[in-house]
Amino acid sequence: MIDTHIHLESEEYNADCQEVIKRFFEKGGKALVNVGVSEARMKKAQKIANSDERIFVAIGFHPQEGTDLQRAGECVNFEEILKDFARDHKVVAIGEIGLDYFHPSGKEFDLRITEEIKEVQKRLFVTQLELARKLDLPVIVHSWNAEIDCWEILSNYLDLKIVFHCYGRGIAPGFTKKLLKYENINFSFTGNVTFPKPGKSGAELFEHLKLIPLERIMVETDGPFLAPVPHRGKRNEPFFVKHIIEKIAQVKDLTNDEVEKQTDQNAMDFFNLNI
Repeated sequence: MIDTHIHLESEEYNADCQEVIKRFFEKGGKALVNVGVSEARMKKAQKIANSDERIFVAIGFHPQEGTDLQRAGECVNFEEILKDFARDHKVVAIGEIGLDYFHPSGKEFDLRITEEIKEVQKRLFVTQLELARKLDLPVIVHSWNAEIDCWEILSNYLDLKIVFHCYGRGIAPGFTKKLLKYENINFSFTGNVTFPKPGKSGAELFEHLKLIPLERIMVETDGPFLAPVPHRGKRNEPFFVKHIIEKIAQVKDLTNDEVEKQTDQNAMDFFNLNI
């Protein structure tokens, strides 16, 4: 099992991060990609990665984090910060980066998505895509309620390896069919694939799974969020990725071993993991 998207640097893991990591590897885990979303959390993610050769790092400013900094009037050289982090050999991707047009927040800023905020997010997205191109790194894309604008930008970067993280949330099957035309685009599924029941709200996730070849799929927890059934509502952790593998196998009428083996290989190829 390879969890391709986890936030071990989140405060939810402060008390037992090493125990969570140990549990994952003891139960068959092969590798983790820890995803930083801000400068402080990237530093913490790198420190965690240095504790085990099987933990890797993705670096990037999440669209929410970038919006907060710029609206606060912070003068941040995002490219230089990321270039500095990228000197670490554990860095395997730029991400998660992208656009987020839906984020009710309790932070000090009112994050209703105005046209101004959209433009701020787009500029930051482009800056980070340009850096990924310079560094020859794959990108992890966050897109929430922003598929049209996201694709308009990404269509200029089809020389990069791209994975859409937490795929399927509110996305029409027609968008998936469009993306499938490009062999460099991959799709990563989280615990949300375990939530819907056939014929009920959210079951369109199963349609995405059926459309996408297994060779283009990766699995992730996005912990501490989106814990899969039977742990829904609890803190997510890397070992729970097994439930996502099981659901994909069920929907695609495959064995768990087939899904685990192929998604592991997909992750190793995409991130160029040396494990």
